[in-house]
Amino acid sequence: MQKSMDISLGGKVITLSTGKLAPQASGAVLAQMGKTVVLATVVKGNLDLSKDYFPLSVEFVDKFYAGGVIKGGKWMKRDGGPSDTAVLFGRIIDRSIRPLFPMGFKNEVQVMATVLSNDRDNDVVVTAFTAVSAALMISGLPFSGPVSAVRLGLKSGEISLFPTITDQLTSDMDLLICKDSEGVNMIEADVKIVDNDIVLKAIELGIKTGDEINAKLMEFATEFGKPKMEYTDLSPSIELQDKVEAAVKKELEDFISAGVDGAHMAGEEKIKETAIEKFATQLESGEVDKAKLMEAVDNVVRKYIRATTLAGKRYDKRATTEIRPLNIELDVLPCTHGSALFERGLTQALTITTLGPLSEEQHLQDSSGETTKRYIHYYSAAPFSTGQTGRTGRPGRREIGHGALAEKALVAVIPTVEEFPYTIILTSEVLSQNGSSSMASTCGSTMSLMAAGVPLKAHVAGISVGMVSDDAGKYILLTDIAGIEDHCGDMDFKITGTKTGITAIQLDIKRMGLSFAMIKDTFAQSLAARLQIITKMESVLIAPRKELSAYAPKIKMITLPEDKIGEVIGSGGKTIKALMEKFGTQIDIDDFGRASISSLDQVQIDACAFQIESMVREVQMGEEFEGEVTRVENFGAFVEFLPGREALLHVSEMTQGFLSDPSAIIKVGDKIKVQISGYNDNHQIKLSAPEFKTAHPASPDEGFAKAGPPRPQFDNRGSDRPRSGGFRNFAQNDSRPRR
Repeated sequence: MQKSMDISLGGKVITLSTGKLAPQASGAVLAQMGKTVVLATVVKGNLDLSKDYFPLSVEFVDKFYAGGVIKGGKWMKRDGGPSDTAVLFGRIIDRSIRPLFPMGFKNEVQVMATVLSNDRDNDVVVTAFTAVSAALMISGLPFSGPVSAVRLGLKSGEISLFPTITDQLTSDMDLLICKDSEGVNMIEADVKIVDNDIVLKAIELGIKTGDEINAKLMEFATEFGKPKMEYTDLSPSIELQDKVEAAVKKELEDFISAGVDGAHMAGEEKIKETAIEKFATQLESGEVDKAKLMEAVDNVVRKYIRATTLAGKRYDKRATTEIRPLNIELDVLPCTHGSALFERGLTQALTITTLGPLSEEQHLQDSSGETTKRYIHYYSAAPFSTGQTGRTGRPGRREIGHGALAEKALVAVIPTVEEFPYTIILTSEVLSQNGSSSMASTCGSTMSLMAAGVPLKAHVAGISVGMVSDDAGKYILLTDIAGIEDHCGDMDFKITGTKTGITAIQLDIKRMGLSFAMIKDTFAQSLAARLQIITKMESVLIAPRKELSAYAPKIKMITLPEDKIGEVIGSGGKTIKALMEKFGTQIDIDDFGRASISSLDQVQIDACAFQIESMVREVQMGEEFEGEVTRVENFGAFVEFLPGREALLHVSEMTQGFLSDPSAIIKVGDKIKVQISGYNDNHQIKLSAPEFKTAHPASPDEGFAKAGPPRPQFDNRGSDRPRSGGFRNFAQNDSRPRR
């Protein structure tokens, strides 16, 4: 039997229903906002003792049919693997629900959010998130929900709740806040250089709205949910942890006292080796499980790191607001269009800029339709970046997520197509990781783009702020967290921006939600660090370079009148192909008449652009040109008066009398001054040559004819040249004697 409930979302309504679809799932909820419909399912699997983490998987499944879309491509029409967008949406849900499961719960859990209908205007992420939260609440799993998602926009200084997709296109802020029962547990934001205070005001509204939604989700769970399941806590026992702590106490103290940037992995390995040696007998007899022992060591290390940090002493001896040493180098790679190495302590990112014509932009397709991107950031981190071996190949969810964050960070300062008509691809090769490599990629991207000559509007930098807290409410914020602090701490709060405002936010936590006071303090500490990094960046390169690399293509944009696009392209692309071959350029024309001309040779680009502009420009009556004769017929001569543009100078305009053979006075290649004298009935240009005509009076031999030869036939396709068939018929029917 289907059961349903409505939840109000700032003027919108989400209808949640359960009991009809997916009856074999542990929990299943259908959510509908407007005509957007998402099915969320939760399934509890078996215990997985092989992993030292909670085996949760979250999949966002965007079906093309949901938006009435057929997948592009000639051969494959079936929906394939998740797109990067679907991966990012899945990560949003994963990062919000994962901290709400108990540490010792080790059953496999699979969450799927399947988009069944997409009206392309209502927020599919909020709909999916609300459905997942509700499905988890009724599933009977040990989930400490509810958790809600609130999206906020900003337009003309006004903050709005749950903007539509159309509204988001013109919004200065796209802010997604996830709120659990204690506070904010996830933030994702794409911001167009907005002041801290405005973003904080939006977060405050998001917290209030999230609490209202959570109250309704609790009602839904109370009415339709299953009883909470019993489960065995598989965390290492307190007794085992105490024994481990006693056995490795000296190594732990050495680990803490000798801490330097990047030394934690070797230090932890030494502690684990000691623990294995001390517990060799118990391991051999089976009294102690090795996986449990290693987890106990990890817990003890975490306990020591947290205790010393709360006492005011960081692992690598830095002050809580201190950034590790910065180093920036430009032009590291000689043949790329732009490159920059950004180092912050042991974290190292080499970012490369590649520029191309607009035809190289990326085409994306999902249930919302098709869109394009001309600015893209890719994040790549090989196993050697952490001093380990591992899998290589397709990027994982983490790499996709880090790349998307660095990409969003710079969107607000990327020049428009009109300002810089290029496709821009950034690739951050992360060569060493020890804390917040995505922020190093952001800083490196700014420097690489400026080195490449991309006219960025401002420097963008980013930093991650961590936190360690206790049950009594005490917390310490840590600027520029290292890897060990990220692993043992409570949060990873990344904020990017310029000197004047925020451009992107990403928050991950490992505890219940943050209070507003914690968020406000983090904003202030992050801003101070960001300004310090930007000062260093400006000392290396104050502004974008004025010239592009010699290896980068040069591009010129011109706009064609809509009715002239066909003329430039030509039948079957004949004209545009000839232009590209003649000038050695790449020419791309979009549906709006924007023509992009690219080449490594600026002279050839300018020449090609001049010819195209000449082909489409409107000429004025009486306008004079220095033309060149391209063909001579017995009815006149064709003159190229502009590059790629020719018209007929009729025989009657050549002399002051009758002329039976124009070739007697004019030859191919002759330069002649012509004038626009009018248009024929087909709006084709007619030429006159007053000076030439004056210089050629009527010949006494030929006499004077009142009527000249018949006019040539013209086609009606808008060409300035007579139709070839007309010329041929005229010649065949001419009965006058030849001379």
